[in-house]
Amino acid sequence: MTEQDIINGCKNNDRQCQRAFVDQYSAYLMGVCRRYITDGTRVQDCLQESLMKVLTSLNQYTEKGSFKSWAARITVNICLQTIRKEKRHINFDLDQQVDIVTQEVVNLKLEVDDVLRFLDTIPEKYRIAINMYIIEGYSHKEIGQHLGVTESSSRSLVTRGRKMIKSAFAEKMIKIVYKN
Repeated sequence: MTEQDIINGCKNNDRQCQRAFVDQYSAYLMGVCRRYITDGTRVQDCLQESLMKVLTSLNQYTEKGSFKSWAARITVNICLQTIRKEKRHINFDLDQQVDIVTQEVVNLKLEVDDVLRFLDTIPEKYRIAINMYIIEGYSHKEIGQHLGVTESSSRSLVTRGRKMIKSAFAEKMIKIVYKN
């Protein structure tokens, strides 16, 4: 079944197409949820809510851009709403100074599980900012709006998160496999 067949079928409440949608996109959307939420039960809840939201919002999909990206954006928003509900991520001092670091390009291929394990070790506010900026491609302005912080605070969070990652590489906390 093609992606377009699945989308059209889901718009018409075809159970077979809805099952095909879940089968085809669950793993990908689970990965999106996993980057934002560390607790396995909460990840499952976010995935379930995301799948339902995508299915119930299909009439809003304008077919501009990829369907997969559209579904991922909904999933990110569900994860952020879940985090906001728990009010656990905005408890930090916005007045702290940040050292500006030079961005370095490193040709590394990291094992996915190692990256996820590492991201689980950094504080949630940094993990969310890094996910939104580096992985999802949000601007600092958009991150600030989602997190309820200023654009400069978003930059600070990403910069500090990158420092944590660089420090982990220096301390060899995570396994690194060099790209050939």
